[in-house]
Amino acid sequence: MNETSGTSSTPTGGGNSNIAIYAICAVAGLALGILGTIVISGVRPGGDDPVVAEYNGKSIRASEAFRQVKPRIFELEDELYRTKEQAINEVVEQRLLEAESKKQNLPVDQLVQKEVGGPDTVADKDIEEFLTSKGLTLSDPRIRKDDVREYLKYRKQFDKRQTYLTKLKAGANVKLKITEPVSPKVIVSTDGYPSWGNAKAPVTIVEFSDFQCPFCSRAIPIVDRIKKEYGPDKVRIVFMDMPLPAHPRANPAALAGHCANEQGKFWELHDVMFKNQAKLEDKDLEEHAKSIGLDMAKYSDCFSKKKYQDAIEKSKKEAEKAGIQATPSFLINGVLLQGAQPFEKFKEKIDHATRG
Repeated sequence: MNETSGTSSTPTGGGNSNIAIYAICAVAGLALGILGTIVISGVRPGGDDPVVAEYNGKSIRASEAFRQVKPRIFELEDELYRTKEQAINEVVEQRLLEAESKKQNLPVDQLVQKEVGGPDTVADKDIEEFLTSKGLTLSDPRIRKDDVREYLKYRKQFDKRQTYLTKLKAGANVKLKITEPVSPKVIVSTDGYPSWGNAKAPVTIVEFSDFQCPFCSRAIPIVDRIKKEYGPDKVRIVFMDMPLPAHPRANPAALAGHCANEQGKFWELHDVMFKNQAKLEDKDLEEHAKSIGLDMAKYSDCFSKKKYQDAIEKSKKEAEKAGIQATPSFLINGVLLQGAQPFEKFKEKIDHATRG
Protein backbone atom coordinates (compact mmCIF):
# COMPACT_ATOMS: atom_id res chain seq x y z
CA MET A 1 0.00 0.00 0.00
CA ASN A 2 1.21 3.50 -0.80
CA GLU A 3 0.66 6.96 0.57
CA THR A 4 -0.98 9.49 -1.68
CA SER A 5 -0.67 13.23 -1.25
CA GLY A 6 -3.61 15.53 -1.78
CA THR A 7 -3.70 17.88 -4.72
CA SER A 8 -4.87 21.47 -4.96
CA SER A 9 -5.86 23.37 -8.06
CA THR A 10 -5.10 26.88 -9.11
CA PRO A 11 -7.72 28.54 -11.30
CA THR A 12 -6.66 29.67 -14.73
CA GLY A 13 -8.30 32.15 -17.03
CA GLY A 14 -9.16 31.49 -20.66
CA GLY A 15 -7.68 33.33 -23.61
CA ASN A 16 -7.06 33.14 -27.34
CA SER A 17 -3.73 31.40 -26.81
CA ASN A 18 -5.36 28.58 -24.91
CA ILE A 19 -8.17 27.75 -27.31
CA ALA A 20 -6.19 25.61 -29.73
CA ILE A 21 -4.61 23.70 -26.85
CA TYR A 22 -7.93 23.03 -25.19
CA ALA A 23 -9.53 22.05 -28.47
CA ILE A 24 -6.77 19.49 -28.98
CA CYS A 25 -7.28 18.30 -25.40
CA ALA A 26 -11.00 17.88 -26.07
CA VAL A 27 -10.35 15.74 -29.16
CA ALA A 28 -7.64 13.73 -27.36
CA GLY A 29 -9.92 13.35 -24.35
CA LEU A 30 -12.69 11.99 -26.54
CA ALA A 31 -10.36 9.42 -28.06
CA LEU A 32 -9.02 8.42 -24.66
CA GLY A 33 -12.56 8.20 -23.36
CA ILE A 34 -13.50 5.72 -26.04
CA LEU A 35 -10.35 3.67 -25.43
CA GLY A 36 -10.81 3.88 -21.68
CA THR A 37 -14.34 2.56 -21.94
CA ILE A 38 -13.20 -0.45 -23.91
CA VAL A 39 -9.79 -1.18 -22.37
CA ILE A 40 -10.04 0.03 -18.78
CA SER A 41 -13.67 -0.33 -17.81
CA GLY A 42 -14.32 -3.43 -19.83
CA VAL A 43 -17.86 -2.33 -20.62
CA ARG A 44 -19.46 -2.15 -24.02
CA PRO A 45 -19.17 -3.58 -26.53
CA GLY A 46 -20.27 -6.86 -25.06
CA GLY A 47 -23.03 -5.85 -22.67
CA ASP A 48 -22.82 -4.73 -19.04
CA ASP A 49 -20.57 -7.58 -17.93
CA PRO A 50 -18.46 -8.72 -20.90
CA VAL A 51 -15.82 -11.42 -20.92
CA VAL A 52 -12.40 -9.76 -20.57
CA ALA A 53 -10.18 -12.86 -20.55
CA GLU A 54 -10.28 -16.59 -21.23
CA TYR A 55 -8.13 -19.47 -19.97
CA ASN A 56 -8.44 -23.22 -20.46
CA GLY A 57 -11.86 -22.69 -22.00
CA LYS A 58 -13.07 -20.70 -18.98
CA SER A 59 -14.05 -17.02 -18.92
CA ILE A 60 -13.37 -14.08 -16.63
CA ARG A 61 -15.93 -11.30 -16.68
CA ALA A 62 -15.44 -7.59 -16.06
CA SER A 63 -17.31 -7.75 -12.74
CA GLU A 64 -14.75 -10.28 -11.44
CA ALA A 65 -11.62 -8.64 -12.82
CA PHE A 66 -12.44 -5.07 -11.79
CA ARG A 67 -14.21 -5.66 -8.48
CA GLN A 68 -11.37 -4.36 -6.30
CA VAL A 69 -10.30 -1.53 -8.60
CA LYS A 70 -13.70 0.02 -9.26
CA PRO A 71 -12.90 3.12 -7.16
CA ARG A 72 -9.63 3.69 -9.03
CA ILE A 73 -11.31 3.20 -12.41
CA PHE A 74 -13.94 5.75 -11.44
CA GLU A 75 -11.21 8.21 -10.43
CA LEU A 76 -9.64 7.88 -13.89
CA GLU A 77 -12.98 8.21 -15.64
CA ASP A 78 -13.91 11.21 -13.49
CA GLU A 79 -10.57 12.90 -14.17
CA LEU A 80 -11.09 12.35 -17.90
CA TYR A 81 -14.60 13.80 -17.66
CA ARG A 82 -13.38 16.89 -15.77
CA THR A 83 -10.62 17.43 -18.35
CA LYS A 84 -13.10 17.28 -21.22
CA GLU A 85 -15.58 19.45 -19.31
CA GLN A 86 -12.94 22.14 -18.77
CA ALA A 87 -11.84 22.02 -22.41
CA ILE A 88 -15.41 22.38 -23.67
CA ASN A 89 -16.16 25.22 -21.24
CA GLU A 90 -13.05 27.10 -22.31
CA VAL A 91 -14.17 27.00 -25.95
CA VAL A 92 -17.78 27.92 -25.11
CA GLU A 93 -16.70 30.82 -22.88
CA GLN A 94 -14.34 32.23 -25.51
CA ARG A 95 -17.03 32.05 -28.20
CA LEU A 96 -19.50 33.84 -25.92
CA LEU A 97 -16.97 36.55 -25.09
CA GLU A 98 -16.26 37.07 -28.77
CA ALA A 99 -19.97 37.32 -29.57
CA GLU A 100 -20.53 39.80 -26.74
CA SER A 101 -17.52 41.87 -27.77
CA LYS A 102 -19.00 42.24 -31.27
CA LYS A 103 -22.36 43.15 -29.79
CA GLN A 104 -20.84 45.91 -27.65
CA ASN A 105 -18.24 46.85 -30.25
CA LEU A 106 -15.40 46.35 -27.79
CA PRO A 107 -12.25 44.20 -27.91
CA VAL A 108 -12.54 41.14 -25.63
CA ASP A 109 -9.96 42.48 -23.15
CA GLN A 110 -11.81 45.78 -22.80
CA LEU A 111 -15.13 43.98 -22.44
CA VAL A 112 -13.80 41.87 -19.58
CA GLN A 113 -12.26 44.95 -17.95
CA LYS A 114 -15.59 46.76 -18.19
CA GLU A 115 -17.58 43.90 -16.68
CA VAL A 116 -15.08 42.70 -14.08
CA GLY A 117 -13.32 45.91 -13.05
CA GLY A 118 -9.83 46.47 -11.68
CA PRO A 119 -7.91 44.67 -8.94
CA ASP A 120 -9.51 44.51 -5.49
CA THR A 121 -7.84 45.46 -2.24
CA VAL A 122 -6.96 42.63 0.12
CA ALA A 123 -6.86 43.38 3.85
CA ASP A 124 -4.60 41.63 6.36
CA LYS A 125 -7.72 40.07 7.85
CA ASP A 126 -8.50 38.45 4.46
CA ILE A 127 -5.01 36.96 4.38
CA GLU A 128 -5.30 35.55 7.90
CA GLU A 129 -8.73 34.03 7.21
CA PHE A 130 -7.50 32.44 4.00
CA LEU A 131 -4.44 30.90 5.65
CA THR A 132 -6.51 29.63 8.58
CA SER A 133 -8.91 27.91 6.15
CA LYS A 134 -5.90 26.06 4.71
CA GLY A 135 -4.45 25.15 8.10
CA LEU A 136 -1.53 27.58 7.60
CA THR A 137 -0.13 30.66 9.35
CA LEU A 138 2.27 33.48 8.58
CA SER A 139 4.64 32.02 11.17
CA ASP A 140 5.60 29.47 8.52
CA PRO A 141 8.82 30.85 6.99
CA ARG A 142 7.82 29.54 3.57
CA ILE A 143 4.80 31.84 3.43
CA ARG A 144 5.18 35.51 2.44
CA LYS A 145 2.29 37.87 3.12
CA ASP A 146 2.77 39.78 -0.14
CA ASP A 147 2.59 36.55 -2.15
CA VAL A 148 -0.67 35.60 -0.44
CA ARG A 149 -2.05 39.10 -1.01
CA GLU A 150 -1.29 38.94 -4.74
CA TYR A 151 -2.85 35.50 -5.01
CA LEU A 152 -6.04 36.69 -3.28
CA LYS A 153 -6.23 39.71 -5.61
CA TYR A 154 -5.95 37.35 -8.55
CA ARG A 155 -8.54 35.02 -7.02
CA LYS A 156 -11.04 37.84 -6.59
CA GLN A 157 -10.56 38.89 -10.20
CA PHE A 158 -10.92 35.32 -11.33
CA ASP A 159 -14.13 34.82 -9.31
CA LYS A 160 -15.69 37.99 -10.75
CA ARG A 161 -14.73 36.90 -14.26
CA GLN A 162 -16.30 33.49 -13.67
CA THR A 163 -19.46 35.15 -12.36
CA TYR A 164 -19.69 37.17 -15.57
CA LEU A 165 -19.07 34.07 -17.70
CA THR A 166 -21.73 32.16 -15.76
CA LYS A 167 -24.18 34.97 -16.55
CA LEU A 168 -23.30 34.79 -20.26
CA LYS A 169 -23.69 31.01 -20.31
CA ALA A 170 -27.06 31.18 -18.55
CA GLY A 171 -28.28 33.66 -21.16
CA ALA A 172 -27.06 31.41 -23.96
CA ASN A 173 -28.70 28.27 -22.50
CA VAL A 174 -25.43 26.33 -22.65
CA LYS A 175 -25.74 22.54 -22.43
CA LEU A 176 -22.80 20.13 -22.30
CA LYS A 177 -23.38 17.01 -24.37
CA ILE A 178 -21.09 14.66 -22.47
CA THR A 179 -22.14 12.19 -19.78
CA GLU A 180 -20.71 12.45 -16.27
CA PRO A 181 -19.53 9.08 -14.90
CA VAL A 182 -21.43 7.65 -11.96
CA SER A 183 -19.35 6.61 -8.98
CA PRO A 184 -19.69 3.04 -7.75
CA LYS A 185 -20.94 2.92 -4.18
CA VAL A 186 -18.35 1.41 -1.86
CA ILE A 187 -19.86 -0.17 1.22
CA VAL A 188 -17.72 -0.98 4.27
CA SER A 189 -18.62 -2.19 7.74
CA THR A 190 -18.03 0.59 10.30
CA ASP A 191 -19.61 -0.94 13.39
CA GLY A 192 -17.52 -0.40 16.51
CA TYR A 193 -15.13 2.18 15.05
CA PRO A 194 -14.69 5.69 16.51
CA SER A 195 -17.17 8.19 15.14
CA TRP A 196 -18.18 11.83 15.41
CA GLY A 197 -21.63 13.20 14.70
CA ASN A 198 -25.20 11.98 14.68
CA ALA A 199 -25.71 8.38 13.58
CA LYS A 200 -28.73 9.59 11.56
CA ALA A 201 -26.82 12.35 9.74
CA PRO A 202 -27.58 12.29 5.98
CA VAL A 203 -23.88 12.14 5.05
CA THR A 204 -21.35 9.66 6.46
CA ILE A 205 -17.64 10.16 5.81
CA VAL A 206 -15.51 7.08 6.44
CA GLU A 207 -11.83 7.96 6.79
CA PHE A 208 -9.11 5.34 6.35
CA SER A 209 -5.98 6.74 7.95
CA ASP A 210 -2.57 6.07 9.48
CA PHE A 211 -1.29 7.99 12.51
CA GLN A 212 2.27 8.00 11.20
CA CYS A 213 1.36 9.11 7.67
CA PRO A 214 2.41 12.75 7.01
CA PHE A 215 -0.25 13.19 4.34
CA CYS A 216 -2.93 12.05 6.79
CA SER A 217 -1.93 14.81 9.19
CA ARG A 218 -2.47 17.35 6.41
CA ALA A 219 -6.10 16.27 6.18
CA ILE A 220 -6.82 17.10 9.84
CA PRO A 221 -7.55 20.84 9.30
CA ILE A 222 -9.89 19.92 6.46
CA VAL A 223 -11.80 17.38 8.56
CA ASP A 224 -12.01 19.93 11.37
CA ARG A 225 -13.45 22.48 8.96
CA ILE A 226 -16.03 19.95 7.76
CA LYS A 227 -17.10 19.41 11.37
CA LYS A 228 -17.36 23.15 11.94
CA GLU A 229 -19.20 24.09 8.74
CA TYR A 230 -21.64 21.18 8.54
CA GLY A 231 -22.11 20.19 12.18
CA PRO A 232 -22.94 16.80 13.74
CA ASP A 233 -26.52 16.68 12.45
CA LYS A 234 -25.48 16.91 8.79
CA VAL A 235 -22.23 14.93 8.74
CA ARG A 236 -21.03 11.85 10.59
CA ILE A 237 -17.33 10.95 10.46
CA VAL A 238 -16.03 7.42 11.12
CA PHE A 239 -12.31 6.81 11.63
CA MET A 240 -10.96 3.47 10.42
CA ASP A 241 -7.45 2.08 10.69
CA MET A 242 -5.12 1.55 7.77
CA PRO A 243 -1.60 1.39 9.25
CA LEU A 244 0.86 1.04 6.40
CA PRO A 245 3.70 -1.51 6.54
CA ALA A 246 6.26 1.29 6.06
CA HIS A 247 5.12 2.93 9.34
CA PRO A 248 6.12 0.69 12.28
CA ARG A 249 4.50 2.95 14.89
CA ALA A 250 1.18 3.29 13.08
CA ASN A 251 -0.27 0.05 14.45
CA PRO A 252 0.61 0.78 18.11
CA ALA A 253 -0.89 4.25 17.68
CA ALA A 254 -4.06 2.69 16.27
CA LEU A 255 -4.24 0.40 19.31
CA ALA A 256 -3.86 3.43 21.59
CA GLY A 257 -6.65 5.17 19.71
CA HIS A 258 -9.03 2.29 20.29
CA CYS A 259 -8.13 2.17 23.98
CA ALA A 260 -8.89 5.90 24.23
CA ASN A 261 -12.16 5.34 22.38
CA GLU A 262 -13.08 2.77 25.03
CA GLN A 263 -13.01 5.67 27.52
CA GLY A 264 -14.81 8.08 25.22
CA LYS A 265 -11.73 10.15 24.34
CA PHE A 266 -10.67 8.92 20.91
CA TRP A 267 -10.73 12.29 19.17
CA GLU A 268 -8.68 13.93 21.91
CA LEU A 269 -5.92 11.31 21.54
CA HIS A 270 -6.35 11.38 17.75
CA ASP A 271 -5.46 15.10 17.71
CA VAL A 272 -2.49 14.70 20.07
CA MET A 273 -0.99 11.81 18.09
CA PHE A 274 -1.29 13.60 14.76
CA LYS A 275 0.35 16.70 16.24
CA ASN A 276 3.22 14.54 17.54
CA GLN A 277 3.89 12.07 14.74
CA ALA A 278 7.57 11.86 15.66
CA LYS A 279 6.59 10.75 19.17
CA LEU A 280 4.66 7.50 18.84
CA GLU A 281 6.82 5.08 20.81
CA ASP A 282 5.01 3.17 23.58
CA LYS A 283 6.28 5.57 26.25
CA ASP A 284 5.17 8.54 24.14
CA LEU A 285 1.71 7.06 23.65
CA GLU A 286 1.45 6.60 27.40
CA GLU A 287 2.33 10.26 27.96
CA HIS A 288 -0.24 11.31 25.39
CA ALA A 289 -2.85 9.17 27.13
CA LYS A 290 -2.02 10.84 30.46
CA SER A 291 -2.24 14.29 28.89
CA ILE A 292 -5.88 13.81 27.92
CA GLY A 293 -6.87 12.40 31.29
CA LEU A 294 -7.37 8.72 30.57
CA ASP A 295 -7.68 6.18 33.37
CA MET A 296 -4.13 4.87 32.99
CA ALA A 297 -4.76 1.49 34.63
CA LYS A 298 -7.50 0.75 32.09
CA TYR A 299 -5.45 2.17 29.23
CA SER A 300 -2.35 0.12 30.10
CA ASP A 301 -4.34 -3.08 30.41
CA CYS A 302 -6.05 -2.45 27.07
CA PHE A 303 -2.84 -1.49 25.25
CA SER A 304 -0.61 -4.24 26.63
CA LYS A 305 -3.13 -6.94 25.72
CA LYS A 306 -3.57 -5.50 22.19
CA LYS A 307 -7.27 -5.70 22.86
CA TYR A 308 -8.30 -4.15 19.55
CA GLN A 309 -5.80 -5.73 17.17
CA ASP A 310 -8.58 -7.76 15.58
CA ALA A 311 -10.53 -4.58 14.92
CA ILE A 312 -7.48 -3.05 13.20
CA GLU A 313 -7.04 -6.14 11.03
CA LYS A 314 -10.72 -6.09 10.14
CA SER A 315 -10.45 -2.43 9.13
CA LYS A 316 -7.49 -3.21 6.85
CA LYS A 317 -9.49 -6.02 5.23
CA GLU A 318 -12.45 -3.66 4.69
CA ALA A 319 -10.10 -1.24 2.91
CA GLU A 320 -8.66 -4.04 0.77
CA LYS A 321 -12.12 -5.32 -0.10
CA ALA A 322 -13.14 -1.82 -1.18
CA GLY A 323 -10.05 -1.45 -3.37
CA ILE A 324 -8.59 1.33 -1.21
CA GLN A 325 -4.80 1.28 -1.41
CA ALA A 326 -3.64 4.63 -0.03
CA THR A 327 -3.90 6.89 3.00
CA PRO A 328 -5.75 9.04 3.63
CA SER A 329 -8.80 7.81 1.77
CA PHE A 330 -12.37 8.93 2.37
CA LEU A 331 -15.73 7.43 1.47
CA ILE A 332 -18.44 10.10 1.34
CA ASN A 333 -21.70 8.17 1.34
CA GLY A 334 -19.75 5.45 -0.43
CA VAL A 335 -18.05 7.72 -2.99
CA LEU A 336 -14.26 7.59 -2.87
CA LEU A 337 -12.13 10.70 -2.41
CA GLN A 338 -8.44 9.86 -2.08
CA GLY A 339 -5.64 12.00 -0.64
CA ALA A 340 -5.45 15.14 1.50
CA GLN A 341 -7.67 17.07 -0.90
CA PRO A 342 -8.69 20.72 -0.40
CA PHE A 343 -11.92 21.50 1.44
CA GLU A 344 -13.65 22.44 -1.82
CA LYS A 345 -13.32 18.87 -3.08
CA PHE A 346 -15.00 17.54 0.05
CA LYS A 347 -17.70 20.20 -0.08
CA GLU A 348 -18.56 19.29 -3.67
CA LYS A 349 -19.06 15.63 -2.80
CA ILE A 350 -20.83 16.31 0.53
CA ASP A 351 -23.26 18.71 -1.12
CA HIS A 352 -23.86 16.27 -3.96
CA ALA A 353 -24.52 13.47 -1.45
CA THR A 354 -26.95 15.72 0.42
CA ARG A 355 -28.87 16.51 -2.76
CA GLY A 356 -28.81 12.85 -3.82
